[in-house]
Amino acid sequence: MSAKIMRLETMVETLQEDLKNFGKGKKKDASLALPRAPAKFTCKGHKSAITCVAFHPVYSQVVTSSEDCSIMVWDYDEGQQEKKLKGHIDVVQHVTFNQDGKLLASCSADLSIKVWNVEKALCVKTMKGHDHTVSCVEFIASGDRLMSCSRDKSIKLWDVQSGYCLRTIQGHRDWVRQVKITPCSTLFASCSIDHTVRVWDFKKAEEIITFRDHKHVVDAIAFSHERADKVLLKHVHGTNGSKEAEAKTAGSNAKETSSPYTPQFIASASRDKTIKIFHIPSGAMVADINGHENWVRGVLFHPSGKYLLSCADDQTIRVWDLEKRFRCRKILEDAHDPFVTCIDWNMSRPVLASGGVDNIMKIWECS
Repeated sequence: MSAKIMRLETMVETLQEDLKNFGKGKKKDASLALPRAPAKFTCKGHKSAITCVAFHPVYSQVVTSSEDCSIMVWDYDEGQQEKKLKGHIDVVQHVTFNQDGKLLASCSADLSIKVWNVEKALCVKTMKGHDHTVSCVEFIASGDRLMSCSRDKSIKLWDVQSGYCLRTIQGHRDWVRQVKITPCSTLFASCSIDHTVRVWDFKKAEEIITFRDHKHVVDAIAFSHERADKVLLKHVHGTNGSKEAEAKTAGSNAKETSSPYTPQFIASASRDKTIKIFHIPSGAMVADINGHENWVRGVLFHPSGKYLLSCADDQTIRVWDLEKRFRCRKILEDAHDPFVTCIDWNMSRPVLASGGVDNIMKIWECS
């Protein structure tokens, strides 16, 4: 009953705020667009649960991976399947594009990492070296290397062209669920079944800090970006900011920096039903977000920097307001049945994709 009351209160607050900000004669800021129900497209094709969704950085395509061992490429403008990539012989755990979208990397419970030419639907490289399920893979910004993490407790760095493993990084005590790399490639982070989130120096491959605040498996992490940092620094230095906070974000009002930015925060999603946000330089936890009623599976920062999005096994996708004490801004009810496994935001256009245990990928328009 209390959960239902909280959801109704969230709906009322959202409507009141929308009326105040975007009432008669007021133009809505497109940069603040949020996903709205119902979903524009419900895409069926996979025979088992969807494990990951990833938007193409240039074209109107979104890629899904699944427990049915396949990868599918979809046109999100039409909601139609374009291609199917076959090659893995066990669950495909994760997919990711390089910066120009010419290459796609995938990883699997078959212990392999594959690199694909998506246009030709062709596997151009297969990498092997992990001793157990490979759970996540990410390209370095330059595109010539990628990182992977595994149930064998390790993180590996690979050369894309040769397929050789360049480095193996140890530290976690159990299955490493995800690895993420900053755009500037100075830091990377990992999360694990060992309940920790770890941030590492990329060049030295040395651990910088470990966050041990979760009480259960940490399934997903996301680095912040410059706009989000500007909002979150207020929670570190006070609501009105400070000279230090202002110095770190100076000029970002007028113009975003063109060079790659080093994020100051990391968000984590856990099976303890919480989302936490940590300030990397100080090691402080700035947010402990409660609201989901089951395991939280995915988390990402909204491009505006004002919101955080999450998905969970409670069938919902939720939007959290970073400016207003991390309260729940919006809930997409019954997004998937029974569990929402993954979400991704299209950085070219305001569109959200989600995947679920129901074998379905959904496209959500934002406004």
